[in-house]
Amino acid sequence: MKKPGSFLKRNFGKILLTLLALIFLMGGLVVFRLLMKVGNIKYIYNYTVSTRGSLPVEQSLSNAQGADQLVANATSNTNPNNLEITSSLYVDGELVTDYTREDPIYFSTDLLNNFTQLEGIITFRGNYYRNLQSYGTASILEQAFDRNYWSFSTGKVLKSDGVNYWSGNGWTGQPLVVKWDDETKQIMNLYEEAKKKEDLVEVIYPGMDGFIHFLDLDTGKPTRQAINVGMTFKGTASIHPGGIPMVICGSGDAQTGMYGESISPRVYIYSLIDGTLLYEFGANDEIAPRVWHAYDSSPIIHAETDTLIYPGENGVLYTLKLNTQYDPEKGTLSINPSEFIQYTYSAARSSESKYTWGSESSATVWGSYLFMGDNGGIVSCIDLNTMKMVWACNVEEDVNSTPILEEDENGNRFLYVATTLKFNTNEHNIGEAAIFKLNAMTGEIVWKKPFEVHTVKGLAGGVLSTGILGKGVISDYVIYSVSKTPSIDSGYIIALNKETGEEIWRHDLPMYSWSSGDVIYTEDGKAYLIQGCQNGDLLLMDAATGEVLDKMNFGTGIEATPAIFDNKLVVGTRNEKIIGVTIK
Repeated sequence: MKKPGSFLKRNFGKILLTLLALIFLMGGLVVFRLLMKVGNIKYIYNYTVSTRGSLPVEQSLSNAQGADQLVANATSNTNPNNLEITSSLYVDGELVTDYTREDPIYFSTDLLNNFTQLEGIITFRGNYYRNLQSYGTASILEQAFDRNYWSFSTGKVLKSDGVNYWSGNGWTGQPLVVKWDDETKQIMNLYEEAKKKEDLVEVIYPGMDGFIHFLDLDTGKPTRQAINVGMTFKGTASIHPGGIPMVICGSGDAQTGMYGESISPRVYIYSLIDGTLLYEFGANDEIAPRVWHAYDSSPIIHAETDTLIYPGENGVLYTLKLNTQYDPEKGTLSINPSEFIQYTYSAARSSESKYTWGSESSATVWGSYLFMGDNGGIVSCIDLNTMKMVWACNVEEDVNSTPILEEDENGNRFLYVATTLKFNTNEHNIGEAAIFKLNAMTGEIVWKKPFEVHTVKGLAGGVLSTGILGKGVISDYVIYSVSKTPSIDSGYIIALNKETGEEIWRHDLPMYSWSSGDVIYTEDGKAYLIQGCQNGDLLLMDAATGEVLDKMNFGTGIEATPAIFDNKLVVGTRNEKIIGVTIK
């Protein structure tokens, strides 16, 4: 008879080896799953360590002096020569050394405040200050989202790598919403039901599926046949502010053609009368200093001179006179572009491999000046009438967030600019991104609010959202979302004091956000913040306190920026849906 425990003694070695093998296998599976998540073994550290997050503000408040002057000028700190900037200018294809615009461009304060008679959101962030997040005044009684929302299915297109796909709607991806007058509706190729509908508000939405979709804001039903462009659109389009039914949009990536050829991104101008392609430009531009061509910026149109202004991510700033001919009685629309300008610049550090050219964010304007940030960390002021750089401020990191122009009651003009971490990471892929307030007339930094963030797998932490410049009850606030801080997946929504850069409130997000938040204002003076997040959450918040009042989850990332008309919201998601939600 065998003694108890003899089996264990005889097989102890085998049992131990089996247990060790199981432990090794389970550990291997854990490591495998972790590697699948992080993409690279060097990022494991980032999943185990939090950054310092929000860091103390750095102030140079005296640099606000001179923000009320009418003529922009560089200081010793913002002279473009400091960055060894050189530029080239082409007029109708000819290289020139000097240029003066025949019909001067000037965006007066009055023009910027009343830049269109159209009702709605017709460009990124609603106007060329880039500070109008919603149109109209909402009536909010329940402080909640209506769960009875509509959804419209979109699609996807092949990326330039020929393997992966662009799907749904991504960053910045804000739809346009416009309420056409009855006369204009009748000459458009709208479906009869849409033509007959009183108070129709049309959603115009170029998407990453290669289509420009047209929907009824109330129902999500198509208002006309979609335009099949076949090129992906990541950015935000613009409608001609002169009340002309014309939309301008830029594709954000090359496409793989039916024979495997690469089809270059470009800018498209379409008639909204019948969907006709009126003009296109920017494909494979030989003047471009950068190989990558993309047009995610939302274009600007100076209606008085009928001039289109379009920064490209290929490093070219384009301007052209459209010479629009529009006859609303006959229902005809045409353009005959002239004075085609291509302006490029480079700094001593510009390269294809690190500090790169081009603008992915949109520009803002005041007077004769264009203000834009680039992928190499330079914010610049350019005189549109001479196409010369006036000042250049080095913010050191990639500017994906669109600059916002503030013009206060004393005539001072400031820019709010934010960066993502791309270049100055430590050995653990951690570094600082920041929100800046600049003197728009000199380029001097008034304050800087830094954040320590992660940048992993080619996805930059920091600020990709464009901020909210508050008014009314939040007139002292500027609000941003900050990604990949303090943990690799988390983030903040943060309200800063416009004067000092100090925190007013901060809301911690379990999953970060790239989408730009929207604020809606009510008749009784309240302000509500709408924020989409990468985990599919759509938040309704008290903009004055940061308190979350309601939340819906759509099961997929909301990278795109919503557009809001009164109390109705529309936004696209990455899982090939456009959704329309009412705020009750």
